[in-house]
Formats: sequence, structure tokens, C-alpha cells
Amino acid sequence: MSDSTLIARLAGGRGALDIDIDLALPPGETVALLGPNGAGKSTTLAAIAGTVRPDELIGERYVRLGDRVLDDSARRVSVPAELRRVGTVFQQHLLFDHLRVIDNVAFGPRSKGAGRRAARAVASDWLEQLGVSDLAERRPSELSGGEAQRVAIARTLASEPELLLLDEPMAALDVTTRAEVRRVLRTHLARFDGPRLLVTHDPTDAFLLADRLVVLEQGHITQDATPIELRHSPATAYVAALAGTNLFTGTADDGSVLLDDHPHAFTIADTSASGSVTVTMHPPAVSLHVERPTGSQRNVWSARVE
Repeated sequence: MSDSTLIARLAGGRGALDIDIDLALPPGETVALLGPNGAGKSTTLAAIAGTVRPDELIGERYVRLGDRVLDDSARRVSVPAELRRVGTVFQQHLLFDHLRVIDNVAFGPRSKGAGRRAARAVASDWLEQLGVSDLAERRPSELSGGEAQRVAIARTLASEPELLLLDEPMAALDVTTRAEVRRVLRTHLARFDGPRLLVTHDPTDAFLLADRLVVLEQGHITQDATPIELRHSPATAYVAALAGTNLFTGTADDGSVLLDDHPHAFTIADTSASGSVTVTMHPPAVSLHVERPTGSQRNVWSARVE
């Protein structure tokens, strides 16, 4: 496969949402687009997939996959979704109810001109790889949620896309099935040569599946980091909550931080820090004692536990 780096630039308004997004996804990397409801995740995915009409996104729009320009508002270029070579795994599977599983998976190769026998051979191979070859002759209505999602993944990969989009692929699954499908996805994402964009609001999916996390809040990217970087240095309160930590803002001066919304000041080791800062406090760093502890703690406060 040739270099299929994804470059996406979206700026403008869609309804009440003001979007300003720059994305770059190299081949072989899984990027998770995280954010609360209404942050612009679905709009971003739809713009890349080509399923949002150009006039629905007012402003600048530029999407390039490898050497192919898929969208360019300045030149009025907009390649139809079916010609973009983009594969999407949806939350609700969206399998064709009237087709058996093997023909669902064979749909991609058939739509690209492959004969029935050749398309079914490709489909059989993908069903085998995803561990659901025994379901080949069933209808979608006969599948469990986890089985249907595996078939949906097989159908997407069988179409040989250059870019893989995953739109909340585990959201409709129960907890046990979600863990199973997550393991399957992790294996097959690693085998996919092109860029992969996972849209989710679930930090577990993002941390376990992605190489890089891009956090979207109110249409703007607030942090772009590896999972480890994001855990250790969250940029906003929302990111801190995702990482399971606490983020405070305040003013540093000579080894002390006066917090903006807290009655106490923090004592810190870095005496050179000065001015506006953020302070990260991880839950394991907090301990409770009946009596005032002795030792190396820099911050000891009296409090009542209710």
C-alpha cells in the first residue's frame, strides 16, 4: 500500500457548533478521537467519510488521503463517499438483513467488480480470521451483538479500504461482549496498514486501542498526546477526568501554589515555577490518617470525612 497519510482540516460552523480541527494520521497508527457529547466527533468522522453534505459544514474543508484530495472547499472538490476507499465500522453494525453473513462480507469485493465466487472466497478468509466462519450462512437477525460486530468488522476490512474509521464500535455491546470485541479489534487494527481513526467517548476503548489520543471539546482540539502523556499531564479538567486524576489551576510562587477554587495552597518541589500553572494530583497520592502523619508529605490538611 502506498503512503495513505490522512490530512484533515475542518473550520467553520455546523449548527451551534464552531469547529476548528487539524488532524494528521500516518499509516499504521491508531488515533482515538475522544470528547464529550456534542464536541464534534461525529461531524469530524462524517466529513472524512464523505457522509456529510458540503453545505452542512460551513467554512473551510480539506481532506486528503495519501495523494488523493477527497475534499477541498476552496476548489469545490468533494469525492462521493462510495469512491473514497474509506471503511467504516458503525456502532449499530448496519448489516444487510436480507443477506446471509457471507454475502454481507462479500458485498465490498462484489461492489468493486469481483465475481461472486472470488468475493465469497475473500469473505470466507475474513470470517475465518475473525473467528466467525461458522456463522457464514446465518442471517444478521440470528447473531448476538458481539457476533454481529465481528461480521461488521470483517465486511469493512474485506472492502480493502485505505483508511479505517470506527464510530463508537463498542457502544452498543454489553460489558462482557465489549471486552471480547475489543481484543479482536486490537489484533486486527495492528494488521491494518493504513491509518485508523477511532471515535469514542469511552476512555477504556481509547487507552487500550489507540497509539495516540486526540481530545475534542466544543469543536476544538484541547490535547493531542500518547496515552501515557495524557495520563501524566492532562491539559483540561475533562482530560483529567478521563485519566482518572484531578486537575487544579492556580498561581505558583516560590514553591507554593495558591489554588483558584480551593481553600488550601499546595506546597510543590519546584521552587522555580512562577505564574499561572496547573497541578495534577493522582488519587493514589492521597492518604487518610486518624492522626497527623509524620514523614515526607509536603501537604497535610485537617479535614472531616462525611
